[in-house]
Amino acid sequence: MENAPYPTKTFDSLPPDKDSSFFLRLTGFITVTIFSGFILNWALNPENLGRITLWTGLHGAFSASWYLLLLSQIRFSSLKNYSSHAFWGKLSIVLVIAILLSGTIMTLEFYERLAGFGVFSPDDAQARVRAGSFIGGVFLQWAIFISLYLLAILNIGNPAYHKRFMIAAAIQMMPEGLNRLVHILALPGYSMFILMFCIYAFIMLYDWKIYKRVHTATICSFGLFIVLATSMNTIFLWQAWGDWVTKVFSGI
Repeated sequence: MENAPYPTKTFDSLPPDKDSSFFLRLTGFITVTIFSGFILNWALNPENLGRITLWTGLHGAFSASWYLLLLSQIRFSSLKNYSSHAFWGKLSIVLVIAILLSGTIMTLEFYERLAGFGVFSPDDAQARVRAGSFIGGVFLQWAIFISLYLLAILNIGNPAYHKRFMIAAAIQMMPEGLNRLVHILALPGYSMFILMFCIYAFIMLYDWKIYKRVHTATICSFGLFIVLATSMNTIFLWQAWGDWVTKVFSGI
């Protein structure tokens, strides 16, 4: 027995609390970063609070609750309190539906208001590009968010996959707060994507350090992030895309 080789680490062989500890801290960082973007924006521009509509407020409340619930879920997992984890996990389904529904109405409301101000005017070519960039970025972000969430649900029996897809879903929603934080700090717009890339790189380094390979769920999630970043800086800036989006939304 003394000469038996030491078993190779696998994702399932790692004690749950060690994996959860890493992801709890990471999710805490993500949550604080997003909340900071909104809080600083309101603190420095208090007039923005007066522009919050019913649907904007509901969307913000649902999104904030989802992040706080995710932190609680990771904590329940680390404590092996699986009954509470399962109970509150069912609530997350309701929150995700509420986020998507309120977010869609909020986006249409916001689009209509900016179109009225001329920012998304259908008569201005550049305004149509801005409209296309806004709509494309928002709805692709949510499409990837729900895809990652569903992947997490489908892999609920595999903690390593489940946890990584849930964290990736949280990362995917970061632009809502990051764009405000970037604006306040007077950083270039691409800084938002650099920070998101660094978070994924940190997860990959963790995978490699602990398991000597990058987890498949991490690679898949990172690939979807690349799709978002690439689309927002290419397709969604095309004139043809902006013209099509404006035509569709003008008819709503």
